[in-house]
Amino acid sequence: MILIEREVGGDYRDEVSKALVKAGCLYSLAWGIDCAAWDDSVDWAFLAAYDFGKYPENKFVMTTWHDDETLEEVVEFSKHCADNSNIKLEDILVLDFSHHERSQLIEKLYLAA
Repeated sequence: MILIEREVGGDYRDEVSKALVKAGCLYSLAWGIDCAAWDDSVDWAFLAAYDFGKYPENKFVMTTWHDDETLEEVVEFSKHCADNSNIKLEDILVLDFSHHERSQLIEKLYLAA
């Protein structure tokens, strides 16, 4: 889950996207400022990782962006709707690009969802 509430440069966004794909990310959910650009960046990083050719089905990265939803709705979506039909998703990583610390808020929202 990528939460963006402050500007993030395109080069840094692309580096983070590459790192996510390299680390084995299977579902990327982006919310906030330029969330569609984050969605595209992860898509391009995935395609580039396989030289824009064939890739193993169990490595496919599903991407979604959520520009018209609240933070609460996005956290609930990530818990109950994020799905990769090729493999069971068991872990969640939250990248929170915010001006202030809010990990406790996000954890509270996730547990309440």
